[in-house]
Amino acid sequence: MRLLVPIAALVLSALAGSALAATKVVGYIPSYKGLRTVADRTDLSKLTHINLAFANPAPGGSFLNGGSPACMEAATAADINYVVQKAHAAGAKVLVSLAGGVIPACAGNWQTLLQPASRAGLIQNLVQFVNTYALDGVDVDLEGELLTAIDNAGHYTPFIQGLRTALPGKLVTAATATYEGGMIPVSSLASFDFVNIMAYDAVGPGWGTVGTEHSPYSLAQSNIATWQARGLSKDKLVLGLPFYGYGFNGYASSYGFADIVNQFGAAAAQTDLIGKLGAGSAYITYNGIPTLKAKTRLALQQGSGVMIWELSQDATGANSLLSAVRAEIGTTPPSTAVATVYQDCNYAGYAAALPEGSYTLAQLQARGIKDNDLSSLRVNAGYQVQLFDGDNFAGTSVTRSADTGCLVDQGFNDRATSIVIAKAASAWSLQLEAENFGNQGGVQTEACSEGGLNVGWIDAGDWMAYAGINFPSSGTYRVEYRVASISGGTLSLDLNAGATQLGQVAVPATGGWQTWTTVSHTVTVNAGPHAVGVYAPTGGWNLNWIRFTKL
Repeated sequence: MRLLVPIAALVLSALAGSALAATKVVGYIPSYKGLRTVADRTDLSKLTHINLAFANPAPGGSFLNGGSPACMEAATAADINYVVQKAHAAGAKVLVSLAGGVIPACAGNWQTLLQPASRAGLIQNLVQFVNTYALDGVDVDLEGELLTAIDNAGHYTPFIQGLRTALPGKLVTAATATYEGGMIPVSSLASFDFVNIMAYDAVGPGWGTVGTEHSPYSLAQSNIATWQARGLSKDKLVLGLPFYGYGFNGYASSYGFADIVNQFGAAAAQTDLIGKLGAGSAYITYNGIPTLKAKTRLALQQGSGVMIWELSQDATGANSLLSAVRAEIGTTPPSTAVATVYQDCNYAGYAAALPEGSYTLAQLQARGIKDNDLSSLRVNAGYQVQLFDGDNFAGTSVTRSADTGCLVDQGFNDRATSIVIAKAASAWSLQLEAENFGNQGGVQTEACSEGGLNVGWIDAGDWMAYAGINFPSSGTYRVEYRVASISGGTLSLDLNAGATQLGQVAVPATGGWQTWTTVSHTVTVNAGPHAVGVYAPTGGWNLNWIRFTKL
């Protein structure tokens, strides 16, 4: 999407019967370009996801007005139903994209509607919209200053978390820029199925340095590296591709790719530039077929697919960018690798991509991996890598289920002789909302800035009890507490009315009763149902939730 006129994300999801099941190709259709018109001129079978852009809530928070969209420019219920039926027949999923870079006059105030008092109602109205049109999910495209204001108020991540909970079995995705103030918060990433990176618009009408390109290959590389560093996993990273360009110094300010080909001929499809780059030169900057093919290869190497803003701008026939992208995906062998090991720290030196399986020293050497020579690794979500310092899976081992930039920290640098790569066992986790106690002594509840309620007015000697908490197996659990405090305090955890004491945790001073932080400790619990108790040796703190995770 564009950063000013937000883009649609094009993501490839599972294509039925295709070897490209993990690849995403997401295409946006702006409602103001005519949903039916664009759908009819596009080969929807080349897409895995289609984002209908953009829906906004009415001032009261409703997304529907009767059976029609309340605030979605030029879109009718019949238009949406037509595209959904046609896309589903072609094997593509359809999402509604929210907000956009320019919020229309018919929209309500997003900042107000995402406050705790109205957030739940807004989410339910959005669920109603999704169900009314048989949509497959929601794409969130809050951008720029609006995104920053919502995030600074602490309302973005709770909104996404609430949306995720309210749409089981549906997709929740986002579009994001890669500049300070335009990036979605890291705290929201876990709730998205994937994130579309708007890797373009380095220069355009009114911003950037005239004389440069608006979407060079190097910008895509830089944006990907930024989001990798922020913790976005490969399976969730989707690279944005522009199907448009900008003109300067005598040319029109904006061009769809089809406009460029129609005006300057088929040869223009094979380059990225009309004219000559320069601050005082007349030129048009865009991405032609070779560059978009190269970006598609990059997206498959570093991420899980591509996103397109937007489909109405594509050329036809041999000059179609969508066809070029799909052809490039089709010529890229699907990778079964789920982990990559590297010779040096920070993912440097030689690298080898490994599918799930067990690898003796001889099998590693056959893949070019030397004995005792590995220093970092990357692991796909849902998998784990177990490194052994002996051949045939003997000796000391270390297990990693996340990217590890340097095995020095694990005491396993240059020690791997055999490796096992397998699906990670799902860790049991349970979150208790603090206000859902079965019994209590001395506490009260109140509205929480993170949504819902929290427990407050906790004095020394106060307590909360939660009955029937079933721990699946005996062993070690991490217990996290979401707390806020003006001056700090202490809480303790016990089982079965104090029969088993599990230890105390210091609550730090956070600076406000609604300024939240998370503290934790590890405890040992026997399997089975228990009554969990939280007690205040010293008071002066609030509690939002408690989370147990089996280690």
